[in-house]
Amino acid sequence: MATWRLYLFTVKVPTKVEVTFNFLEIRAMNTYSEHQVVIDTDKTTYSFRLQTQDQLDHMVGHINYALSRVFNNSIPPICRAEGDLADGNHKFSPNSESSLEPHKTCGGFSETYAALCDYNGIGCKEEVQWDVDTIYHSQDNREFNLLDFSHLDSSRDLAVIVASIAYNTWFTKLYCKDMRIGSEVVDQVLHTVSKSNSLEELTLENAGLKSDFPQKMASALSENPASVIHSLNLAHNALDNQGVSNLIQQVCRLNKGLRLLNLSKTSLSSKGLVSLSQALCSSDDYSNSLLHLDLSKNPGVLSGDDATNLYLFLAQPNCLVHLDLSGTDCTVDSLFGALLRGCCADLSYLNLSRNSFSHRKARDSLPTFRQFFSSAFSLSHVSLASMKVPPDWLRALFLGLSNNPHITDLHLDISSCELRSAGAGVIQELFPRVSCVGTLDVSDNGLDADLLAVIPAFSRHPSLKHLMLGKNFNIKGRALDEILQKLVHLVQEEDCALQSLSLADSRLRQRGSVLVNALGSNTCLRKVDLSGNLLEDPGAKMLSKALQINTTLVSAPFRSVTWDRNNTTPTGFQDVARALEQSPTSNFTLQYMPLPLSDVTQAYRSAPEKTEQALTKIQRALLRNNQTQRFSQKQALRLHQGLVTSTAELQVMERLCVRLQQQVCTLKGCEEEEEVQTARQILKEARDSRALYPSLCELAHVLSVDGPVKQRLDTLAGELAKAADKELQVVVDSMVSLCRELCPMSCSAAERLNPPFSSISEQVSIPRASIRNALMERAAEDINRALEEVKLSVVSYLTNSIVDQILQELYTSHKTLVLVITPL
Repeated sequence: MATWRLYLFTVKVPTKVEVTFNFLEIRAMNTYSEHQVVIDTDKTTYSFRLQTQDQLDHMVGHINYALSRVFNNSIPPICRAEGDLADGNHKFSPNSESSLEPHKTCGGFSETYAALCDYNGIGCKEEVQWDVDTIYHSQDNREFNLLDFSHLDSSRDLAVIVASIAYNTWFTKLYCKDMRIGSEVVDQVLHTVSKSNSLEELTLENAGLKSDFPQKMASALSENPASVIHSLNLAHNALDNQGVSNLIQQVCRLNKGLRLLNLSKTSLSSKGLVSLSQALCSSDDYSNSLLHLDLSKNPGVLSGDDATNLYLFLAQPNCLVHLDLSGTDCTVDSLFGALLRGCCADLSYLNLSRNSFSHRKARDSLPTFRQFFSSAFSLSHVSLASMKVPPDWLRALFLGLSNNPHITDLHLDISSCELRSAGAGVIQELFPRVSCVGTLDVSDNGLDADLLAVIPAFSRHPSLKHLMLGKNFNIKGRALDEILQKLVHLVQEEDCALQSLSLADSRLRQRGSVLVNALGSNTCLRKVDLSGNLLEDPGAKMLSKALQINTTLVSAPFRSVTWDRNNTTPTGFQDVARALEQSPTSNFTLQYMPLPLSDVTQAYRSAPEKTEQALTKIQRALLRNNQTQRFSQKQALRLHQGLVTSTAELQVMERLCVRLQQQVCTLKGCEEEEEVQTARQILKEARDSRALYPSLCELAHVLSVDGPVKQRLDTLAGELAKAADKELQVVVDSMVSLCRELCPMSCSAAERLNPPFSSISEQVSIPRASIRNALMERAAEDINRALEEVKLSVVSYLTNSIVDQILQELYTSHKTLVLVITPL
């Protein structure tokens, strides 16, 4: 007997295998007197007479144990005896050795898979076993993803893999997306559904399912009343409507009800919607369990009167969190009465894009529409994109949200809504009051010249963090320049809350360089998307300069820049690479820059080596910036000094000092006069001010070398080391106690080892250096970085304030001496 198979050999020389069968072929196994066992298989019946009872016990026990490993002990032993035990007939279970069940990696998947491969006559692929036993197990991954094995030779290999989880208790999710699966695999999925007591979530999105799959799955579920499936994603498959309805009704009868249902792009018709809605309304279980409902991308399904059946379900008090009805031809205004009655409490995600507002009786629904947005407790994402939103409805939306005290940081998508001038007026008037919005997408709305009035509304908004404004710049000449200057002013305002700005596909061309240049000294942005603006190499040059100036210590640091479709040549990429390279003005804060595939493709055709070199440098710099290396204080000092000494204020100071010095020389014989002494003092302070910034930085550095933070971290390192040792001692003592409880005899013998069990806790500890390094090299680095930012901001404030005051005093003294010199 092998692990999964029984072999019968002929009593001849040379011997050969006469009969063999896999244990999974056994349908019944009975024992009789005189050590006889009868085995019924799929093909025939075998009768064996063994020499001793021990041999019989061993054979039956081995077979039963092998089958228990395949089925995870979910079936009783296959062997049964006829008559009573007193008559000499026996009923067998695994022997004592096999009953010591070891811990099974991933629920014993590899063993089941090997048995099924043997049963089906295909080779057992070790890479499948390794992936599951190593990758899935190490990540504690309970989701079995068929895409991980899409490279296998045939669908039969994949079918055996799916069959291996039918009785598996480790995996709770089966996932397949954008991969067509054959009929053999589908059959095994249905088999798994009919047998598994652990499978909770099933995703077969865009898997090429046939229209009768829902009906077959409903039948499979009817055979498994213990099923715990509660999430079902069959999106992007053309399915039979009635079968879907039957499936939903069957899922409703299960223990956990239905939590997620995704039927996006499944050819759902209005008639199918009626059946589905009736199924949803047939039981209160759906109202109490359904959290996620996606019926999107089914055109026409909500266009007629049949939609009222779904609205009846939505109007019932429910616990829906995610609702996606985009692209269903829903008349949006007729939906909000149901949402107001049933979905205000828990609804977080609402997607109604690519639908429309009805023209008849639309205004009657305005109060309901507004009331929903003022009453919803949990909204975090609302999309009304790609539908014409009339100004009155936009006004009602803003008024409702502005009166909602419950929600914060809302993502509001009103892109491609044809807002134009009328919508721009509503935004200008009301949006600054909608404080609950954290992300706003108003791209592609024909705002154009109206942006002059809209952008100040964004700057007045107290909590707007992310703004998408692309495809709204269909203007030229001076009007575009004025709008870009408004944007420059927006990102450079000290109290601006914006963290990300997208101007994607706005085709700004060369005029956009003024905005790119201003990003270097912006005070707020962490992420910017400038793709699709045809900025060419001059724009890339401006970006490289902005990156060199934009650092953690002197302005708001960029973390992400998206730059593509800008007609950038290899020269432009080299400019960006130089800005990120290791040099006194390198950027150490940019951490993410998506590969600009469109521009790279064009650049590679003209100069492949230069393009590849530039991209390599950019990727190497991004990798460096994602590690612990930081922008040093000396680099910040050099950069900031370069900025300060090139400012217009210091140039004006230099000119005023020259003029004032000439006036003092003219009044050389009048040195006792108070005005001349004041002028000399101001000139001295003007000269000394040049050393003010580096002196303040040096003072801050000297006082921090062994300051309170470092001293506190040293003390904390010692305290943490003691706490770690104490925790280790408790854990090790508990482990030793458990060992003594489970194996007292062996533990007593182990006391003679070196070191003995009783002294292990005294000899284990965490190296002090590792704790100190963790604090001083990692935590201290982050703390010091934050301190440096604050200290340099204070230094900058003090320096700028004093320079401004000196300028004022120089100008005043200059005017005073002019009055003194004139009579002479």
